Amino acid sequence: MDQNGFQGPPPFDADEYARLEKAARLVGKTPEAFVRDAALAAAADPFLKALSDAGDRARRLAQVFDTQDTHTTGEDHTAWPDPAPMSSRDLHDVQRHGHAA
Repeated sequence: MDQNGFQGPPPFDADEYARLEKAARLVGKTPEAFVRDAALAAAADPFLKALSDAGDRARRLAQVFDTQDTHTTGEDHTAWPDPAPMSSRDLHDVQRHGHAA
């Protein structure tokens, strides 16, 4: 921990640091600049931003589903309607062929 209380990530072990140095040398950078540039690129990556947003949305949806799921028997069919209800024709085909057409 430095003077202003910032505690950085744990240090690389010897093998990881050797790989990092080798990669940095390959692109002509110091290990510090290589790691900094990689972190900045990752922070600007649209995929990582979308992934972060998806995680936030999933947590919010989980809270909504937890508050909406008040019935315990599972018998209430009005809460989540069937997205593709079967018609009488579908039922007739099941009886005749043994599966839905």
